[in-house]
Amino acid sequence: MNTMLTLRRSLLYVPGDKAAMLAKAPGRGADSVILNLEDAVASTNKELAREAVVYALQNLDFSRVEAIVRINPPDTDTGYRDLLAVLPCGPGAILLPKVSSPEEVRFVAWTIERLEGFHGLPAGQIKVMCMIESAAGVLNADAIAACYPRVAALVFGATDFSLEMGCTVTEDGRALLPAAGRIILAARAAGIAAIDTPYMKLDDPEGLTRSSRMARELGFAGKSAIHPAQVATINAAFSPSAEQVAWARRVLALAPDGDATRLGASVLDGQLIEIPHLIRARHILAIAARLET
Repeated sequence: MNTMLTLRRSLLYVPGDKAAMLAKAPGRGADSVILNLEDAVASTNKELAREAVVYALQNLDFSRVEAIVRINPPDTDTGYRDLLAVLPCGPGAILLPKVSSPEEVRFVAWTIERLEGFHGLPAGQIKVMCMIESAAGVLNADAIAACYPRVAALVFGATDFSLEMGCTVTEDGRALLPAAGRIILAARAAGIAAIDTPYMKLDDPEGLTRSSRMARELGFAGKSAIHPAQVATINAAFSPSAEQVAWARRVLALAPDGDATRLGASVLDGQLIEIPHLIRARHILAIAARLET
């Protein structure tokens, strides 16, 4: 069984109808690329985009990058055709747009489960990720996150959410904090990842840095990107610093042989170290080790 930690620090959106962008996608440095068949593709180009994404999955090297396909709503003819077309190619995950209830997710997961076997793919290979972009989606986030073992992440879509809510998205993101917090709590409770919404200003690297750092501090595991130039900044924000790695190693040294019961009343740099700190240290070192592979 492959137990290697899956990194999803950066998820780069790539329009499905842009062949040149698709061809470069695996080499952009993102942990995951989202081959987008939904909002980024005009209605007249849906079939062209679907064919281009299938070609990309069959012919490009995604061995070191997670290939995610964002399909159109699966309760539409277009979305269902997307699903049937890309599944035989064995993408890493299917990203569902505008998820508002667990029933939508179960339908797709059930379809994947049957078609994996039909196409000779390993059981459980294709994950499901859920875009949370509406008030209903936020309110049902806990049920969505836990509705099926195949669900791997909740992905916050703040643009559609803020339009529905009529809220103003400010630099500090305070209008989005209640929704973001609920999404993170739901994902963490279900043992899956929460991915932050993209930073929409392409000419503001300082703002992207602040937004990425805040997302990590809130508990997001990664952040979506809308341009390759954003990837390095996002990756840096969600990677352990040298200081964090050093701290984690010192924490583990307090628990010989990894035995948390032997921590006792350990103190490091004036801070009492308890089991949650040990768990955090292990996670930091797991990410650091994964980045070295």
